[in-house]
Amino acid sequence: MSIESKTVSHTLTNNNTVSRIHRLFASLFVLAMIITASVSSLVEGTSTKVYAAETNSTVSTWWPIEGKTMQGVQPFKAVLEGKSVDEYLMYWQVDSGNWNSMDSNFEGYPHKEAIVDLTHWNWRANGAYIINFIAVDRNRNIIGEKNITIYTNVAVMAPVSPIISPIVPVSSVVSPITPALSPTPIQVVAIVPNPILKTTVPTKFYVENNNSIKTEIAKNPSLAGLLSKIAENPQARWFGGWNSNIKNDVGVYVSGAELAGAIPVLVAYNIPGRDCGNYSTGGASSADSYRQWISQMADGIGSRKAIVILEPDALALNNCLNENEKQVRYLLLEDAIVTLKSKNNITVYLDAGHPGWISNTDMASRLSLAGISSADGFSLNISNFETTDANISYGQSISKLVNGKHFVIDTSRNAKGANGEWCNPWGRGLGDRPTSITRNSLVDAFLWIKVPGESDGTCNGGPLAGAWWLDYALDLSRNASF
Repeated sequence: MSIESKTVSHTLTNNNTVSRIHRLFASLFVLAMIITASVSSLVEGTSTKVYAAETNSTVSTWWPIEGKTMQGVQPFKAVLEGKSVDEYLMYWQVDSGNWNSMDSNFEGYPHKEAIVDLTHWNWRANGAYIINFIAVDRNRNIIGEKNITIYTNVAVMAPVSPIISPIVPVSSVVSPITPALSPTPIQVVAIVPNPILKTTVPTKFYVENNNSIKTEIAKNPSLAGLLSKIAENPQARWFGGWNSNIKNDVGVYVSGAELAGAIPVLVAYNIPGRDCGNYSTGGASSADSYRQWISQMADGIGSRKAIVILEPDALALNNCLNENEKQVRYLLLEDAIVTLKSKNNITVYLDAGHPGWISNTDMASRLSLAGISSADGFSLNISNFETTDANISYGQSISKLVNGKHFVIDTSRNAKGANGEWCNPWGRGLGDRPTSITRNSLVDAFLWIKVPGESDGTCNGGPLAGAWWLDYALDLSRNASF
């Protein structure tokens, strides 16, 4: 090849190389423009996955105030300026940890509020702790944030790490199909009763749409008056082995309550050997599977507020168990309490039967063996018919033997009292409506834990346990106390 040919070939090669480099830079430039446009779209709110705060929304914190030194139990109060409290949800977090929900409070001026126990805030000695208040709209977009710094006045002990979760989109916290942030497992240092029901202001319990009642009313509108007595009142949701994905199912239910600004009541009903082989037989297949199930249930609730009624009849009905099996059951219940309480906002009541069943001294002993000291209290009269007065008397006698623990009473079917039958007795009635105002310092609430209209089992003409039974629902409504 001649020198001229080599020169031309070399020039063409260089030109091709330059051309390829130019095309490469052009592609990179276009890609950068696409990424920039996408990011701008997100920040400007043109996507449904918006997590940036609107600059025109301001969170005002009423308490704590910047730089305040605090101790004990404190109310955290904040508001999103220019918005009704019904238009947004608000959370607080400490040191980039869990998102903790705040309730709507209408005392004085409407605002968001959470009761926070600072007793064990000592991982930074006496401070400084960064508190972040986060407001999100109903589409799960952050619309306002504010950070403040506070200090604590506590005795400096061995540091206790706060529950820290990785940073995730807001949709993971409030999505109706994804449970709230689940904290990293930690050792429980102290179990403090939650103040969900310890208030002079009525607690707003969650009223879930009852599809069975809606179906009946649609078929026969003339029944609306009677059935509305059930549908309009909050009732518990039961969870057991029939939930194929307990974490997801619980998460969906609790998210619905959170969006309604209400407290959900859940029943954990999956203890191994449940109901001693009677109408509601079943339960987890082993102790380990039960522990895993409870852990998943707790994760489904996450850091949100909820009430859990733990294992109806598990203590009162254990005559089918030998002594070793009873000890395993006590340990499982105690472990369940600790697992649920580790989430910080779950109030737990361990079931204690009813006054017509087990003596107060015997039940107090069983409660103690099952870890009642770590629970918020105990529950009475679930799926039974004993009068409210009888349950109060029974509960007070037990409370004296278990260090003054409080209790809740199932009033869903006790308007007429008991007639000696426990399985679908006729002539019973809806009892006191669910409320946290009980006029008794030991009774935290009257609740409808047994869903009125659901069968106790195949007795007295009933369908399978838990199945909807229109005739029985109507009988309860006709004999209601209201």
